Amino acid sequence: MARMKKAINYINDLRLSKKGTRRALGNLLLLKYEKWMKTLALKDFLDFNDAIMENRNEIGAAQFFGKFRAYAFEEYVYRLLKEKVCINKPLELFWGEKCPIGSVDGEIYAIEFDISIGEKAEGFVEPAIVFDTKVELDSARLKTALASFTMLKHWSPKAKCVLIYVARELDETLLKLAKNWTEAIFQFSIENNETEAFIGYVTRRLC
Repeated sequence: MARMKKAINYINDLRLSKKGTRRALGNLLLLKYEKWMKTLALKDFLDFNDAIMENRNEIGAAQFFGKFRAYAFEEYVYRLLKEKVCINKPLELFWGEKCPIGSVDGEIYAIEFDISIGEKAEGFVEPAIVFDTKVELDSARLKTALASFTMLKHWSPKAKCVLIYVARELDETLLKLAKNWTEAIFQFSIENNETEAFIGYVTRRLC
């Protein structure tokens, strides 16, 4: 895994705090983290994710708890793929690795995708599928994801692009239009748990 900063790092930072309430929160989050890591149940992950949001004032700056939640969701999707989908060589599963999107004067330019499945070559992932994960999906985040997908497809036309989100904070019409630039969109929420459909989709794409 290439992702350097992970949810467990944020948890340990809280557990090592000089402030008692932050240490207690860190211990609580560790229990919730270990639970969803063991069960991979969406309800357990969302309970962990909600606990981060509910304690954002104790955790600190918006950027801090925002990245905490974002990296945790990346990890949930990564672990789900690792445990539930058979990925055969030469393909591998990657987290936070760069995929090339273009070349100028012989220099490769690459951008980082949350998760990817592909082959590692010359320091980059040549992807079969890339995944963009969003805890809250609003219009700005959607447009950023679609821009990344579009650039990738210009370089790797056969790559499949998948968007996964928890909460939708945009017009449904825009989300429907987004399907013109992505192969699949899945929601991971209590009200609309599409984790099984997601696993099935990826499995079929790799067959």
